[in-house]
Amino acid sequence: MGYPRTLPILAFAWAVFGQAPSDLFEKAPPSVDEALRARVTKFYQAHVDGKFRAADQMVAEDSKDAFFAADKTRYKACEIVKIAYSDQFTRARVVTACDSEFVTMMGRIPVKLPLTTPWKLENGEWFWYIEPRSGGVDTPFGKMEAGPDGNRSPFPAKMPDAAAIMKQVKVDRTEVRLSSFEPASAEVTVSNHMPGSISLSLSFNGFPGFKARLDRTSLASGQSARILLECKPEDQRPKPTLTLQLTVEPTDQVIPIRVLFAVPPEIEKQLPR
Repeated sequence: MGYPRTLPILAFAWAVFGQAPSDLFEKAPPSVDEALRARVTKFYQAHVDGKFRAADQMVAEDSKDAFFAADKTRYKACEIVKIAYSDQFTRARVVTACDSEFVTMMGRIPVKLPLTTPWKLENGEWFWYIEPRSGGVDTPFGKMEAGPDGNRSPFPAKMPDAAAIMKQVKVDRTEVRLSSFEPASAEVTVSNHMPGSISLSLSFNGFPGFKARLDRTSLASGQSARILLECKPEDQRPKPTLTLQLTVEPTDQVIPIRVLFAVPPEIEKQLPR
């Protein structure tokens, strides 16, 4: 599921496959590659459709119990990104990118989840299977640890921390001071450190002579925007403190920015201390 706002997410390093150097440069015979792609596509389409019994048809016999016991995830869509073959094209690791969602208290965040799964050729057909292996495997959402029987779930054991996600969109300051009696301006920088694009909007209750706007409302990963603030007071009376609400989509994060206004020196002298 993408978002113009797609959290495509999340900055992912693909898995290291560990095949022999010769396999890296050997292209699988077309019939082998087509057969594997057809099975992988059918396997993940069953996850899209929510028909997990159909997915079980592509699971090796020695891994059916583990597949049955694992939590099942229904995806929005999946596509094959990369295949690495080994053992004379009888084994393969397939990287599949699946559109899913991460649910937070602030709402649903679309993510593109890369899944690396092993496949093996048995009796002329490709089957998904679980490799017994000690230790954990790195995933975009943390480590997948081996279970007590040595099998690993094909799904992430740990989802991302909501607070960590929110910290990936930052402002360089949350308080700005302007003058209430003479023209003044300031800027606040908004930075996007999320893996995907975000959309920004700004809301506030102002007064005559005060303006605030974003110089851009859509940020790709690594980009920044500026909130441009300007005050041209119509008089020298004290001005109320304002709070700008910067809203980030698709996370529904709201970042408050306070704007305070200095009063004329002669008035400041009269204020109680």
